[in-house]
Amino acid sequence: MKKGWTRLPFIFSLLFLTSLVAVSFLYTYVLKDHIKTPPTFLYDGNGKIMKMRPFPPSFDFPFGVDRLGNNLFWLVIDGAKYTILIGLSVSLLRVGLSAFIGIIYGIYLQKMRTLFTTFERAFRFIPAILLVMLFFDVNLFSDATKGFSYIVSIIFWLTIVSLPSLVHAIGNDVSHFSNEDFITASRAIGATKFRIIRKHVMPFLRSRILLMIVQQMISVLLLLIHLGVFRIFVGGSTTIQLDTVNSITFPNSNEWSSLIGVSYKELMLDQWIVFGPSIAFILTLIAFNVMKRMLEGTQEEIAIPKNEKMSSKELNQIKKSDFAFKEAVVTNID
Repeated sequence: MKKGWTRLPFIFSLLFLTSLVAVSFLYTYVLKDHIKTPPTFLYDGNGKIMKMRPFPPSFDFPFGVDRLGNNLFWLVIDGAKYTILIGLSVSLLRVGLSAFIGIIYGIYLQKMRTLFTTFERAFRFIPAILLVMLFFDVNLFSDATKGFSYIVSIIFWLTIVSLPSLVHAIGNDVSHFSNEDFITASRAIGATKFRIIRKHVMPFLRSRILLMIVQQMISVLLLLIHLGVFRIFVGGSTTIQLDTVNSITFPNSNEWSSLIGVSYKELMLDQWIVFGPSIAFILTLIAFNVMKRMLEGTQEEIAIPKNEKMSSKELNQIKKSDFAFKEAVVTNID
């Protein structure tokens, strides 16, 4: 049986995502200073002004140019590393913490199962976006609403909102797995709970860890999209006061959800303004979904022993005539 992460669709999707992050770093630290800034005006062949910024998508500017003169294509490329790496960090933390707590819950705390199940079911009905919005501006490490400490605080809140459901799912899997016959036999001959975890439960979870990480990555990306719609900037924001009444807010990073949020008000004027980050989110979600399908397909396959498989030739030899019944003749003997 071929492993999911060795299949070509999985490898191509992984190469696309790693290339996207690599090009993002390359742009930020190498290419950024060598790329020409878009012009303020577009001119026709006679030198007359045709259009002023913003410019819609074209061959020269695939995702268009915003009112501030930013090439949206390169903004999306620059934001790829923030979006994908923040999502990956949150996914790793979610799965790591949930696996650790879930093992303890599934092995040692089964007496609290009813209480925890009640709490998890109640928690499940609260949308994650509402919980994140409540605590988004709460920086656990300082009073700043920007900078590295703010991003770490955001990663913490994005991690916490999914822990109850994930811990409950992993804990139940571990609990059911620990009732298998071979584990019961291990207990009978004196195996401790710690040895069962190390020799049986950890290998059982190890085969599912990669799938859980990919699933959580998709969940985090969808949550980031919702945050962008509500104009909540993951990397923090800076507000510039234009006068006593008007102000303008800029995200501190080009993270994709922030690009959607900062341009949300312009949708009524230029619908294409969120085209770039939306396409980036769609392609990234497709890549992760392909990876998820490959991993799920591997786990759903049942390995049939070689000596139990039947070839198509052998199946065709089984015909209805092979099961023909002969008529029995019964005679009465006086």
